[in-house]
Amino acid sequence: MAPRALVSVLFAFGAALSFAVLLNIERRKALYAALGGALSWFVYEAGLHTLDNVSVALFLGSMAMGLYSEILARKMKSPATIFYIPGFVPLVPGSNAYYAVLAAVRNELTESTTQLFNTLIYSAAIALGLIFASALVAIYINARKITLKKLFKEIK
Repeated sequence: MAPRALVSVLFAFGAALSFAVLLNIERRKALYAALGGALSWFVYEAGLHTLDNVSVALFLGSMAMGLYSEILARKMKSPATIFYIPGFVPLVPGSNAYYAVLAAVRNELTESTTQLFNTLIYSAAIALGLIFASALVAIYINARKITLKKLFKEIK
């Protein structure tokens, strides 16, 4: 891993940890949430380096964060949102929204529209990654329950 990527993952950890502290999340859970933020940024960086597509990289980072949060929530018997919210902070496309508003204020409508659409596409990629992760976990849990129910019926 390149030194720049490692530094950015450490900054993502710090941003997620800061946001978890701001939300008054329990100390141990805040560290896990911050690790999720670092994980999501690492997957985003790897996806961006490999695929050279920001939207797909955000989708993959969001999906990794969603899976991590859902699994950790069940292990720690906590709501998944404790891990989702701080973990998604590094992925939020805030600079695109800022540049869209800045271009609109400067009356650069083409640039403003471009930045706005990029923001919407990136936000949709993040949302879809979370939806896919939640759906995969739900499918896994339901399949596991059905399999166990059938097994117990066959034993009786």
